[in-house]
Order: sequence, then structure tokens, then C-alpha cells
Amino acid sequence: MANVDLDSTYEKMYTYEEEIKDSISIKTQLIFTAIFILISTTVYLARFLDFSVKPDIAYVIAFLVSLVVIIAAFSTYFNFRAFSGSEFNRMPYASKVQEYYDEQVQYNIDVEQYNTTVEPDDEVELIDPKKETEAFISKTYINCATHNALVNEERSRWVFKALAGFLLACVPLAIASLLFVIFDMDTSSPRKNLSIKDSYVGGEIASLKNQLATSSNVDVIANLEKRTIILENALRETGEIQLSDSKKTSNTEQQPKPQAPVKPSAPPSRMTYDDVNGGPNRSSK
Repeated sequence: MANVDLDSTYEKMYTYEEEIKDSISIKTQLIFTAIFILISTTVYLARFLDFSVKPDIAYVIAFLVSLVVIIAAFSTYFNFRAFSGSEFNRMPYASKVQEYYDEQVQYNIDVEQYNTTVEPDDEVELIDPKKETEAFISKTYINCATHNALVNEERSRWVFKALAGFLLACVPLAIASLLFVIFDMDTSSPRKNLSIKDSYVGGEIASLKNQLATSSNVDVIANLEKRTIILENALRETGEIQLSDSKKTSNTEQQPKPQAPVKPSAPPSRMTYDDVNGGPNRSSK
């Protein structure tokens, strides 16, 4: 069996856990994005749900929408636990390691001076600064890799729960969307524009007609008839506008007003930030 460089192995394990940490962070960000899209779709269904045509179907869709919101809330909580609140151990700064090595060298100098002033039986043994430093680095890699592996395992469990919750929330959303489309439950549907009635204008017309039937004053009758004709014409024009609204909109959208070119701005400078909560092995100067 070939010899294995343990120090290199521990270093690779430490690096591997750092890569897993970054991978989990990316997954949590993707899940947050997916949940945002899920909630946006759910809000659209709730906002434009029509209860006037088929109230039984509308209540079923409302129940499914509420179920989606509840499951998505749990998924968001699980994903937030995976995204934040984790502390990772990292190697100390290189300057700290060099300082530790220099202190050991100085220690040997002090020991040599001490040994010249004491009896041979009281002499203190010298140490090997290189071996001691290498042993310290290896031990630190082991501790950091072990701690980070445990943290990554815990975060992976939270990510799995968040992903499972998201997929579970997609089921009632898919059913609600299917019912929403099949039964045409959208209040803004173009097919419902023809059946829209202005209750206020209709009420005014009916009231004016009643006044016409009961009034004996010729001037009042003429005035009321004029108001009735104006209101009926306004209602007729409103219906015609609604029927041709889509055509007018498309015509106006096809000919937008051209805008002047915008002068490109200079690219901003890039700033990178390290993890300030880098674990107990980090210390501020």
C-alpha cells in the first residue's frame, strides 16, 4: 500500500467542505427565487379570482391558494434556516501561523540561554519549530473540516425540507391554476367584458324613467328626457369602447414613441467581501 500524505488529505477534506458550503448557499438562493415565483403566481390567482360566476369553484381555488401560502411559509422558514445562522471554522491567517513559528524559534533561543545557566539534569529540551507548526496546521485542518462537515450536514437537511415543501406547494397551485383556466375564473378575462353592466348608470336610467311616468310638468319631462338620452348614449359609447379596446390598445402599442438613446455609463468598481463571521479561528486585530 502506497504511503498517503495525511496533511494533504486533511487539506483536501477542508477544501471539499468549503465547496459544499458554497453549493448549499447557491441552492438556498435558487429555492428563494422559486418560492418568490410561486407566491407571485398565487397572488395573481387570488387577486383576479371571480366569485360571481361559479362561487363553488372559486371557493375551492381559494382553499388551494391558502394551502399554497401555508406550505410556502414552511418552505421559506426551512430555507432560511439553511441560508443563515451557520458558523464555519476556517484556518487562521497566514500571519498568525508565521507568528506562531517565530515564537517557537525565539523559544529555542531562550532555552539555549537557559541551559547554559543550569545543571545538565535541569536542562530543557529544544523543540522543532517546523514539525510543531506542521502538526498544528494538520490538527487545525482536522478540527475545521470536522466542524464544517457537521454544519453542512445540518444545512443539507434544512435544504431538503425546504425543497420538499416547495414541491409540495406546487401540487395545490397546479390544481388551482388548472381550475382557474378551465372555468375561466379570471375577472379580467376579455370574454367577460360584454357582460359588464354599469349598475350606477342603469339605476339612474330607471329612476329617470319613473320620474317621466309620474311627472306632469312639461319642462321637467323635457329635461329628464334629455338627461336620459345623454346617459343612454354614454352607456352605448362605453360598450363600444370596451368592445374595441383591445384593437385600439394593439394599434397604439405598435407605434410607440421613439426615445432618445441613453449614453452608456461607466462600469462600477468591483468590491469583494469576505465572511466576517468566519468562526472561532478568526480574530480581529
